[in-house]
Amino acid sequence: MLIFKKNIKFIKSALSAGLVVINLLVKSITLLLVVSSMFVLAGCATNAGTDKMVPHYAMTQPPKNKELKRGITVGQVTGGHETNPLWMSKINNENFKSALVQSLQEANLYHSLDGAKYNLEATLIRLHQPFIGFNYTVVCEINYLLKNIANSKTIYNKNITTSYTAKFSDSPIAIVRLKKANEGAAKANIKQLVDDLYQLPKNDS
Repeated sequence: MLIFKKNIKFIKSALSAGLVVINLLVKSITLLLVVSSMFVLAGCATNAGTDKMVPHYAMTQPPKNKELKRGITVGQVTGGHETNPLWMSKINNENFKSALVQSLQEANLYHSLDGAKYNLEATLIRLHQPFIGFNYTVVCEINYLLKNIANSKTIYNKNITTSYTAKFSDSPIAIVRLKKANEGAAKANIKQLVDDLYQLPKNDS
């Protein structure tokens, strides 16, 4: 009888332990399914979008150097990186150049290569990205070089550093949040460039 009671206690203990293990497995599988669903909904990492890097503001006053108005073409853009879809969003050269051209167009500073007086080149020097976190702050440093095409004189050469923070409230998906931070930092960078160009005096003679 005593042995029977001990066996009953052992069986109950084993069943209880088994239920605990099953419960943990169910929770783990549920968590895995939730995380997997988030990645499916988010899709793969993609390059920063062109339109999202454009400041979209209209200038009400002409630039101090009036020859800059519709006088700048965009030449070489380097330093960007293509995004690995399975990794982190980046800023590539093609999209950034398109954003730069569109921004200059909206600011009445752009001209096609034929007939332009100035050539603008851009080099993406640094894109500091966090690896993990609720709020993602990206720091973007870009060098801009503006030259008079006729005499090759440099009239603007500056590194501009800007940052942007994408919050968890902007998107719960980390891949999307990082892309938004990239785009915001690049957008602020281009805006600072345009502001600087509008303040440039005429000194390229």
